[in-house]
Amino acid sequence: MNTKHVLIVDDEADICLLLSGLLRRLGYQPTCAHFLEDGRQCLSRQHFDAVFLDLNLPDGLGFDLLPTIKQGGTSLEIPKVVMISAFDGATERKRATDQGADYFMGKPFTRKTVEQALESIQV
Repeated sequence: MNTKHVLIVDDEADICLLLSGLLRRLGYQPTCAHFLEDGRQCLSRQHFDAVFLDLNLPDGLGFDLLPTIKQGGTSLEIPKVVMISAFDGATERKRATDQGADYFMGKPFTRKTVEQALESIQV
């Protein structure tokens, strides 16, 4: 089976550690970035099947990275995006889906909510 690559863009080291450990146990290959610019560089160097993207980052909003993630390639090559945020309101959820996120996951999350997200985006 081909290992699925997942990019985590979140400035909180604890979230990156928790999520990458969980993804590894589920059979995924995680990569962490703590800034939008780091995420952009990772995306330019490697293909990812999915991106867990924090809404609020030190150098901007996760929304700013969505166009970069969703551009180019065939639909099979475009990564699925799970927007993650402590701000889990209807406004944030709607904006995330309107701007191209495939799923929205509030913080704090559990193993079950991560598994539900992965199942929902079919990665």
